[in-house]
Amino acid sequence: MRRGLLAAIALAAAAALSVGLFFGLRAPQGVRVGPAPSVEILRTPPPRVELFEPVELALNVSADYSNPFDPSDINVTAVLKGPARTIAVPAFYYQDYERQLVAGEERLVPVGKPHWRVRFTPTEVGEHELYVEVRDRWGNAARSRVVKFEVVPSRRPGFVRVDREGRYFVFDNGSSTFFVGLNACWSGSRGTYDYDEWFRAFADHGVNLVRIWMAPWRFGIEWRQLGRYDLAEAWRLDYVIRLAERNNIYVILCLMNHGQLSTQVNPQWSENPYNSARGGPLSRPEEFWTSERARQLFMNRLRYIVARWGYSTHILAWELWNEVDLTDNYRLVRQHVARWHREMASYLKKIDPYGHLVTTSFADPNLDPEIWSLREIDFITIHRYGPEGFEDVAGVLHGLVSRALARYGKPALVTEYGVDWRWWGEPLYYKDREGVGLHDGLWASIMAGSPATGMHWWWDNYVYPLGLLHHFKAIAEFLRGVQPAGSRLRPARVEVVPLAPELANLTLYPSLGWARPLENYFVVRLDGVVEGDVAQIPAFIQGRAHPELRNNPTFRATFPSGGRVAVRVNSVSVAGAVLAIYVDGRLALSADLPDRDGKNDAFSNEYGTEFAVDIPPGEHEVRVDNLGNDWYTIDYVRLEGAVYSAARARVLCLSNGTMALLWIKNSERTWRAALEGRAPPPLSRFMVRVPGLEDGLYEVKLYDTRTGEVVEVRSVEVRGGVAELHFDRLEDDLAVRMRRVG
Repeated sequence: MRRGLLAAIALAAAAALSVGLFFGLRAPQGVRVGPAPSVEILRTPPPRVELFEPVELALNVSADYSNPFDPSDINVTAVLKGPARTIAVPAFYYQDYERQLVAGEERLVPVGKPHWRVRFTPTEVGEHELYVEVRDRWGNAARSRVVKFEVVPSRRPGFVRVDREGRYFVFDNGSSTFFVGLNACWSGSRGTYDYDEWFRAFADHGVNLVRIWMAPWRFGIEWRQLGRYDLAEAWRLDYVIRLAERNNIYVILCLMNHGQLSTQVNPQWSENPYNSARGGPLSRPEEFWTSERARQLFMNRLRYIVARWGYSTHILAWELWNEVDLTDNYRLVRQHVARWHREMASYLKKIDPYGHLVTTSFADPNLDPEIWSLREIDFITIHRYGPEGFEDVAGVLHGLVSRALARYGKPALVTEYGVDWRWWGEPLYYKDREGVGLHDGLWASIMAGSPATGMHWWWDNYVYPLGLLHHFKAIAEFLRGVQPAGSRLRPARVEVVPLAPELANLTLYPSLGWARPLENYFVVRLDGVVEGDVAQIPAFIQGRAHPELRNNPTFRATFPSGGRVAVRVNSVSVAGAVLAIYVDGRLALSADLPDRDGKNDAFSNEYGTEFAVDIPPGEHEVRVDNLGNDWYTIDYVRLEGAVYSAARARVLCLSNGTMALLWIKNSERTWRAALEGRAPPPLSRFMVRVPGLEDGLYEVKLYDTRTGEVVEVRSVEVRGGVAELHFDRLEDDLAVRMRRVG
């Protein structure tokens, strides 16, 4: 009777103590509550492991815990000791699955029971020791036995870093490469079976970089229940990461998308487990940036992500957010957002033993200095969509990358682009069946000095099904074997020299969207050089309604035999507008532009009409203005008879003094011209002068930019540091790779 009473008292005391600890009370010092934990390594590493070879261990963990995803409840960590470095690698809770494809839909069937695993990748050669430690909620700890193995040299390049000069990416072994990529953010109903097909095709066409989202509908591990992770979606991401490794494809893994904290843009806030309506800690999306509870929950998720996927050398970077500026009330809380980015990026770098790169992204390509200037953010990402101000894809993306590099001194990648952002109706990208916009974005980004091609967005309904992967293969072939960091390639200015004094037209495409132009005066020379920042040519020609944005453009050009200036109007505000063209300060044309379609769509092609004025011979100023109430948008301004024919050649160059890469493009060959069936005249008889080269003999290879095949091989002698390359005719574009022989 007495023994039973003592037992009852003991049970009651233990229960009271457990309740107290649940609500934040600590066990008295020296009191151990719950069973002692234990940890056992079920499968040891092989005796010899290659450098940068991933190793995965299954663990048998016994402990008192309720949430395996909360490190304050149960913390399992592997400690890896090498000759010069000791790292701590968190373990993670795991469930194995078997996949099936049933009626076009992927289904996962659990295999076995959930258990703990640890993944690590050795980063130095020599003898290593490993043990695993477990610590429970009460502070009780246990340690596994120590296992030993040797790490031997390998040809694996290692993890991706930023090079010393802050321009390109470099691997741990010192090698570097250009990355050729596109988005592949989620799959359809076929799940991982989609990636089987995509990654095989990508690898066959030279693609070695993709971007993947941990979105609520695919790979999102914390959407169904806050603080507890979806092991099926985690298994899917396991599969895709390993598939990427086998196909030598690197991954930018995006951890959050804007819709999760938005009630306006792709809204998903009502479904978010952080929402108080679903039992979460936040009553409004913008509280995410300042809530201590949200902060801790997200840090727990980061720890799990690092534990499960941080081992992979093929994770190029963690991207904290997709288009964070589309979350609710961003402009009101942007300082909090910047602080959050600094804190979370710092935390990632603290817990990630492999030091993966960290970035984020914005919908607005006008760069955000508060976040991009953070030391914790390793590289810049750029998103740009049309159709507004994006007819000249090459010019716009080249300018965005160049300005980002100059301003921030960090690598700059175009991680999303497309000629039309819309996915409903008949989007213009889908009408670009040749992939002209896709093609131009790939080449222009690289030639601006980016470590990667532009990464096109519409992968699953455009690039792959329309068979446009040949564009990636072509640029991959052209870049094969070039090590940008080791070669120290830099953008270089070249000169285009007309060899026939034929006058031609020059089309200037707007790049600026809904913003006030910082410049409004542009001087066009006969050789095609435009003095002034052409990125400030606006798509919106503003009227009286927006004086704060109104800074409409003026062009000064010489027309040796006279000519015309044509402005193509796309669409008009519902309030209407009045187009005005002034020549030398005098009104030459005025046209009422009433609303026709009842829409406020800036790019519905409501008009699609050219308005033109004749220009007498000589030098003249032409101002494009708006005398009406509200805006109208333009597709282009064309100056007819104001440049030599060769001026339409856009030549972008990377050089290091003994090697040069060039992309020569007929600037009139745009995706819009392809859509409308227009065939701009070819370029004829011109020379490209490439300065800054060492004297000597150079091998010059000309590449077809659609196939990657070498179409011609030349030799050129460089004298006085300048190479002169002659061309008789160019329809569209070509690529040139030249290197000093010997």
